[in-house]
Amino acid sequence: MKKSMLNVITLALVLVNLILTVLLTFSLVSTNKKTNSLITKVAQIIDLDAGGGLTNNTSGSGSTGIENIKYVDVKNNDSTDIIVSFVDNGKTRYAVLTVSLGLNSKAKDYSTVSTSIDNGMKVIVNKVTNEANKYTYSTISANKTAIETNLLKEMQELFKTETIQSVLVNMVIQ
Repeated sequence: MKKSMLNVITLALVLVNLILTVLLTFSLVSTNKKTNSLITKVAQIIDLDAGGGLTNNTSGSGSTGIENIKYVDVKNNDSTDIIVSFVDNGKTRYAVLTVSLGLNSKAKDYSTVSTSIDNGMKVIVNKVTNEANKYTYSTISANKTAIETNLLKEMQELFKTETIQSVLVNMVIQ
């Protein structure tokens, strides 16, 4: 009799354990779905900020493909070279920069922005020179990404648009 009573109590505890496990599983699955949704939303926001605060200025698709980016070379008079000089240990050193702006050709204000960029080349060259002068001769090549990011922000603020999607800087240090 004692063995059968212990078996009944054990069976009852196993059933209670099974019911509690099922309840716990269903509550965790719904919580995990909500957590995954939140993480996905936060990741999307971070990706937008990392991309330079991009908003949906395109007419049509929500993202800008490489086929929609048109590049404009920044020209200093008739040359694409922007020469920045540095004094390093009494020697004059030079960095030759070539800069290209990537414009979203599907943006609503693409034509006005591209015209404004063509007319404002002197101002753009000045912004590039000022940004390059923030660094020393020995650190400018290591800060290429920072220069590109800062120039992108400055160009978007200067032309009051987000049609400018990227700034590419190539440099030769002499």
